Amino acid sequence: MKRTLIAIILVGAVSALVGAGTYAYFFDTADSTGNTFTAGTIDLKISDGDEPYADSVYGTWSMSNMKPGDECWGRVLLKREGNIPADHLEITCDYIVIEESPQTPSDTDPETNLHPDSMAKHMIITLMYYYNDDWDVDLLTDDGYDEEYDVSPGETGPKLADYDGDGKITLYDLKYAGLDNLWPPDGATHLEMKIKFDENAGSDFQGDTLNLTMIFTLNQHPSQ
Repeated sequence: MKRTLIAIILVGAVSALVGAGTYAYFFDTADSTGNTFTAGTIDLKISDGDEPYADSVYGTWSMSNMKPGDECWGRVLLKREGNIPADHLEITCDYIVIEESPQTPSDTDPETNLHPDSMAKHMIITLMYYYNDDWDVDLLTDDGYDEEYDVSPGETGPKLADYDGDGKITLYDLKYAGLDNLWPPDGATHLEMKIKFDENAGSDFQGDTLNLTMIFTLNQHPSQ
């Protein structure tokens, strides 16, 4: 009798384990579809005043057969688009020097292309004016900005700094100091600039071509 009871208990235990492995239950699920994350846009367009706004323009500031003392004037128009508020504009530049071929005998430095800064230091910015219908600023003197845009000496601000301290504002200074915290373009916003080939430039640069790229960067507001 005891053995029979033990056998029944074992059979019941095995049955319980088998039931635990095959137990089924009802369930249902729901899902959320079509969730998308689309980045906003901050878009800066540029024009030379004659052509439609685009991502780039060509040949705004150019001089051919220039000699020391020659000067050129150019202007671009900037316009912001997109749906993210803009906080400020930065302006800087980059450049390369192309040596003439065949080499001009009077060119005393046939490798200016290897150190283009030397020529850029002789390309003097004599006027740099940023404006639209509502405000204007002389970027060489800081005239026109409110007090909130003033900066301490040595800091990068809306006035282009004499980075190398040679007493001139040149393309070299624009590349290495740059301009920051400019008001973002509002409507059609103009940048006018004059560049003069230094009267004291020597024969080092005869026949050389400095190829300039102006760089404008529109930054979003940090809270956006």
